Amino acid sequence: MGLEAVWKIREEETYPALFGPVSRGIFPLTQDLFTNQFNQTDIDPRWLFYGVFEFAPTTERPSWLYVTSGYSNPWDQDPAEYDPAGESGAGVEFTFSVSEQGDWAIQTLQRMLAFDLLLGAGRFPGGDRMSLHDRIPLRAPINGQPNCQVRNLMLVEREDGPQEFTLPSGEVILVGFTGITDAELTFAKEHGSPALIEKLRTASYHPVTDPNRNSLVL
Repeated sequence: MGLEAVWKIREEETYPALFGPVSRGIFPLTQDLFTNQFNQTDIDPRWLFYGVFEFAPTTERPSWLYVTSGYSNPWDQDPAEYDPAGESGAGVEFTFSVSEQGDWAIQTLQRMLAFDLLLGAGRFPGGDRMSLHDRIPLRAPINGQPNCQVRNLMLVEREDGPQEFTLPSGEVILVGFTGITDAELTFAKEHGSPALIEKLRTASYHPVTDPNRNSLVL
């Protein structure tokens, strides 16, 4: 079993079993994304095979869910050396749970995926791939609407579904992004991300991001 077979298993069997039917197919990364958002014209051509899937709400999950696909591709692994107890590819895929369907959510997760790929490739000196509780300023409303207060993201453990899955080529963890406001970002810098996550959870602002919500009163 090679790369293409593992790829097919993830997208056609594993993802539908975990998240429900695919809503609108995959939205792949594009050269324009890397050029316009990150000023990067020379990229690994394999990155254009990474993308984001959209999943509609289910009876078990009331939110819309967006999930990356590609990071767990065993690009450089020999099929004879696949280890179900090891990592498949980079061993991770990103998720983003939101309160409403929107292209903005797809674009947001595409940007985070592209950003992390560039970090891993050393395109930003001194930068490492994102890790749990990292906070990422977007410097704009997350959904493009002027009255939207959610202008930042935080990488968190996934709380509204499975946190991992296994492919023939190895294990994959699922981590998520949650949206935060500028005031919440300041609070997290002062008190730590876990403290903010707890407050967001208590207010029902996490793990599902609602772009129309108000900022926490902190």
